[in-house]
Amino acid sequence: MFAITIRELSKYESETKKTKVNDATKLNLVKDLNFKTDNDALPFYKLPVKTLLHIYKTTKKDEENGYCKNRLYYIADRIKCPPSVLSQCIARRTFIYNLPFNWLESSLNVLLDMGVAGDRILRDLWVLKYHHKTIYERLQKVKNTGIDTLNPWMVRCSEDILNRSIQIFQETKSILGDNKSTKMYLANRLNISPEIIEDMYRKVPALKTTRAVKVKNFLDFLLEQGFSLEDITSKARILTASQNTVKQRLEKLRDLGLHTINLNVLCRSRKDFKKYCESIETITKEQS
Repeated sequence: MFAITIRELSKYESETKKTKVNDATKLNLVKDLNFKTDNDALPFYKLPVKTLLHIYKTTKKDEENGYCKNRLYYIADRIKCPPSVLSQCIARRTFIYNLPFNWLESSLNVLLDMGVAGDRILRDLWVLKYHHKTIYERLQKVKNTGIDTLNPWMVRCSEDILNRSIQIFQETKSILGDNKSTKMYLANRLNISPEIIEDMYRKVPALKTTRAVKVKNFLDFLLEQGFSLEDITSKARILTASQNTVKQRLEKLRDLGLHTINLNVLCRSRKDFKKYCESIETITKEQS
């Protein structure tokens, strides 16, 4: 038998009525936001009434001023994105409806004029919160260094991170030269075909995302240490390891009296490498 008090029942009925009222209010507000399809509107039903009310007021003001029927469609048209896709993003980034329309328009103008791809803007709508002058200054600074592919994060990141990214780009560019890609650089350095590099990428996925600067420095180091191009090609995983760790391990093994060293040994886990060294030490003691 259920023991529900009159007070609890009254509270439940009150909450139920409130939910129904909220649902009805949401329905009416969303209907008045000029959505063209149900799919476009769907994500907005998840928003609280207070947020929807603000979006409604902004939308009506935009209409009165002749800006647009709904900012969803305005942005979707500018960045060439299906409204149903953008709707899911904007429902999580409702600050779009807090910005003055002129601010939003100016920020979009600069981003698109500077060549930032629409899909990149879609993935980082936060960039629209930045003043158009800030966006221009940041992206122009990057563009002046020779970087053609511009991203919204370049506007939002700290000055230190931006400068570091520019430095990495310039170092990479000086290393790659006419090769244009790390893959072609590796192919030329190792004297093998790009197809073999692709096979290496499949076997060692981390190699594909290894920066050109690291690849160049590591290759130089390994060749200086006496390893051949064939050794490196057959054991490409070495290029994804820490150069400092490899250097320390080489010194350790040479201190143990080893002259011929397999690159695979240098890639072992810390535990396995320690065991390997201990086995060498044991053999050395037995022979002495």
